Amino acid sequence: MTLKTIKHCITSIVIFTVGFISQVMATELIIPDTFVVERLNGEEFSANFFASETKLALLPGQNVLVLKYSELFDDDTEDHHITVKSKPFILLFSVGKEEKLKFSYPKQTDGEGAKHFAKSPKVSLIKPNGSAVPVISQSLTTYNDTVMKETLSRRQAIVKQSLSEDDKGQFTQTGPQSLPMLKYWWQQASEKEQKEFLTFIKDSKRQ
Repeated sequence: MTLKTIKHCITSIVIFTVGFISQVMATELIIPDTFVVERLNGEEFSANFFASETKLALLPGQNVLVLKYSELFDDDTEDHHITVKSKPFILLFSVGKEEKLKFSYPKQTDGEGAKHFAKSPKVSLIKPNGSAVPVISQSLTTYNDTVMKETLSRRQAIVKQSLSEDDKGQFTQTGPQSLPMLKYWWQQASEKEQKEFLTFIKDSKRQ
């Protein structure tokens, strides 16, 4: 057996072992078909179109889940159906060593009730022992705006400190996470939000 073959075998074993451990440690969460999973921890999620539900494997620690409510109802006034949809919203929560979490939400029986629910979807994650997982839920737009403002605020504070410490006005290192975070949230933002952000930058430079 050549050295190249041995290295290939070792690499395959490592990949298999890491994948197996991840599967063992992961917590299962099944999302009903009335909700569309758009992103999980910053990664786009592609669901099976023919599946009646979406099964997620959540690793221990904090998770960020982007969902959208979408349900079909009969229209009582006309002979057709209507689809009620919510805007994308985010669930922030932490997972421990639970084997499975239950996704719970108030079931809607008619279109009017669904429209009211879609304006501010409320969902819960339940542990096997019946206790609820602490969840922060907010609209994707609000979440993006909050993170963007916090990132800019931290960056401006660092820049001001750098200027005060350097007579020549040279910036010191602002940290490795700032630029990737800005790029990430720029990609998540809509065209309207990007324009508003550029306006914010211009106004900040004038101050």
